[in-house]
Amino acid sequence: MPSKNKLRGTYYERKCVERAHKFDLKAERTWGSDGRSRGLHQEVDMVLEDSIHIQCKKRKRLAEHLMPIDEIHVQFVGEDRGRNLAIMSQDYYLSLIATIKECTNAKSKSKSKSKNKSRAD
Repeated sequence: MPSKNKLRGTYYERKCVERAHKFDLKAERTWGSDGRSRGLHQEVDMVLEDSIHIQCKKRKRLAEHLMPIDEIHVQFVGEDRGRNLAIMSQDYYLSLIATIKECTNAKSKSKSKSKNKSRAD
């Protein structure tokens, strides 16, 4: 029987996929929470829109200083001589991806309409 933490992680991954579906985004868990099942790095737990690789981590409590307040959309954090990261709510992130998807689809539709119109002329 899997450990309690493994079950909790799997449940959280499923919840993340369900939440992405609510934003009309294509989201899938990797089989066995292992990206190698899709030819990706083993730490990939979820694939969003076929090109965004996500690792899902569930913690009992996050560090208080890393939590953005309600008036802030995104919080940037960085290490000295290290990487810079952006922290935001999952819903805000998914809404950004959904907006990008909508704009991309609208742009490609308008291009195909203009191509068809020029062919008709």
